[in-house]
Amino acid sequence: MSTSLPPVQTPRNVWVDLYAETGITAGTALIIQNIGKGEVVFTESATKPVSGYGYNPLPSRSFFTNSSGNVGAWAYSSFGSKLQVEEA
Repeated sequence: MSTSLPPVQTPRNVWVDLYAETGITAGTALIIQNIGKGEVVFTESATKPVSGYGYNPLPSRSFFTNSSGNVGAWAYSSFGSKLQVEEA
């Protein structure tokens, strides 16, 4: 069993690349828990989203799992939050 990774901070109004922040290889399925207080949204994109993107909302204390083979995983919070991210 591997050691849990440090939590990923999502500052207010800033897109965060979850693969870059965790060192997990892009395309690996992730299990993400919002351990902060603010809602976070996720989108799959190879680069930082600009506009016209779809997303999945993740309220505080909820889990989200993306699929393997995705091109990238980005998180955004209007209020800031904290995520626990691990390989699925």
